[in-house]
Amino acid sequence: KMATASPTEEQLPEVLQCPICLETLRRPKILPCGHRYCTSCLQSHIISKVVNKGVHQACFSCPVCRANTQLSDPTVSVELWAESFPANSSVSAIFDLTGEIHGDNVCDICQKWNIQTTAVSFCKDCKRFMCKICREHHNENQSQLEHDVIDLNCENTSCLTNLSMIEMCPSHRKKNIEFFCSDHSSLCCSTCGFLEHRKCERVITIEDFIKHFNVRAKSKDMEANLRNIKRHVTQMARKVKENAEGIKNEKSAMLEQIRSLRTEINFQVQKREDDLINSLEVNYKTEFLNLQSQEASGHSLMTAVESDLTQKHLVMTHGSETQKVIMLHNIEEHQNRYHKVMSEYRDELRNIKFSLYINKRVKDLIRELNGFGSITVTRTKQSFPSCNIVTPSQLNAEVVSGSSRIPLKNRRAVKVSEFNVNVLGDNAICHISDVLILQGAKHMLVDRANSKIKIYGENYKLQEIMTVQGHPWNACILPDNNIAVTVPNNKTILIIGIVDKMQNIRDIKTRLSCWGIAVFKKRFIIISCHDEDSILILDMTGAEVRTLQPDNYFSDKLICPWYLKVKESETVIYVSYSFGHKLVAYNRLWNKRFTYTNQNMKLPDGIDTDREGNIYLCGYDSYNVQQISADGEFIKTLIIKEDDKLKPRTLRFYRDLERFVVTYCNCNIIEVYDMCD
Repeated sequence: KMATASPTEEQLPEVLQCPICLETLRRPKILPCGHRYCTSCLQSHIISKVVNKGVHQACFSCPVCRANTQLSDPTVSVELWAESFPANSSVSAIFDLTGEIHGDNVCDICQKWNIQTTAVSFCKDCKRFMCKICREHHNENQSQLEHDVIDLNCENTSCLTNLSMIEMCPSHRKKNIEFFCSDHSSLCCSTCGFLEHRKCERVITIEDFIKHFNVRAKSKDMEANLRNIKRHVTQMARKVKENAEGIKNEKSAMLEQIRSLRTEINFQVQKREDDLINSLEVNYKTEFLNLQSQEASGHSLMTAVESDLTQKHLVMTHGSETQKVIMLHNIEEHQNRYHKVMSEYRDELRNIKFSLYINKRVKDLIRELNGFGSITVTRTKQSFPSCNIVTPSQLNAEVVSGSSRIPLKNRRAVKVSEFNVNVLGDNAICHISDVLILQGAKHMLVDRANSKIKIYGENYKLQEIMTVQGHPWNACILPDNNIAVTVPNNKTILIIGIVDKMQNIRDIKTRLSCWGIAVFKKRFIIISCHDEDSILILDMTGAEVRTLQPDNYFSDKLICPWYLKVKESETVIYVSYSFGHKLVAYNRLWNKRFTYTNQNMKLPDGIDTDREGNIYLCGYDSYNVQQISADGEFIKTLIIKEDDKLKPRTLRFYRDLERFVVTYCNCNIIEVYDMCD
């Protein structure tokens, strides 16, 4: 039995909205992927993608889900492609149910002869709009006398409420969906069944399929997935908008700098000033338009998701079981495309940051300068939480279990950004021997070569510098959120507060040199390399509780420990030893769990772990970073820097993210990597 209730006024605008013009659909056409557009909007999109770009294939991408849309008849002129797609009967039905039939509904019969006439009637049996003349010819045919013809100009909308809302087959516009092919997980009409599924073993009628289809469960999964996608896209679109506003403000600030500087120099640099402003304008226009385009793409995707949510609610409330099944099947395909498009959208997003360099000697060397300055655009991939949709039950009623998320051990490291940490006043090339990721994605850097602690913000901008006595090495976060930093040659641990600004709260003196440091069970663990090669256990006041020496405690010769990593949740302590090129894992009683060596790992240094327990080890002399399983098995080499002669010193994962930073010995650059599929 067909649904007869009219949609609510609140639901209708979403359902009837074209994703391109964002207006009410006019002469709606439906693509094979299920998305609906005005005929004119669809044709304009086709022209822009096919004609303007010189594409010769008879295909184009859906503006919403980017699905490749093939033309059934490649001989059709490109100007008529939009007309060749079927009208959307569901949307037409909603127009009829609410009386919102637009005057530009055209006669389907006349349209075949490229004649545009306004439709005044709709035949439910022929499924055609007809003008006045074609209706008269229709009624003259004896075989069509019993057809149910609706007057579109009827003021009483109750006469329109019986219009069928069954979705027609996208491939055969005159056929209803009648079968379900389990082999291909697709709904089809009888023609599709004969032409495309006749060799399939599991083809059942739509009625039999409905009996095994859990409408309630699938509807619940669909709703959760679509809302989850919408929430993430909304967040990303908001970030894009904020970024656009940010670079707009940066542009204004930079223009002010440029024009202020202009007053201090003479007429000879006028041309260079104009060149620089033009460079800024070109870069700004390019990036701002790109961000606006990304924002519009996000809005289009949100609109499509909201439309599916509204259509789902509408059909679930008023539709028959057949309509519900068809609708949910279509939306299931949409949601997968949405998720894919959303993932592509997220991967395409870059945080745009402008920076301006002004030569500090411009006043003295104005005649020798080749340029007035430069505009640089920094694109850093933005961090967003992963959007994991719940995999709904399959159409054949089989339960799908497990997660589609790709484990980190099966991913690769992709460099997404880098930033220079050499600042004014540095007397040497930076040697960042440790990094801490603080709250708010701040980066605390231990610069051994310049005897400094530096804090950079989420956007990689320098926020604060603290100079220390001696050459610092390693750092860790304490339970009270203060920071402990080791200064090996001074045999000192600096306790640094970071609430308002960095300040040295107190010092802890150690008996031996202190290199690597961590906190475990309210105890300091100190690596004493080159000084008895011992491991010291201190209480939080600095009193020595225990000393572990390789000669009298460990079963084999372990010399030159450098770094350590404590995974307190699993009571595991990892220590890297340069002598023997080893990584050793201990339990809380300092019993060895495993020893890791690899022929391609030389002088292991910094250590960190990801959320899955995989271990990451920097190879100083092997110019690489290796990924190791939690039980000490080699997985793969993630980063190789031998050609660049860069020696990885340490790395650190961001909290709850699949991103990490890598530092190198005697290098001003810190690199940022993402674990990508």
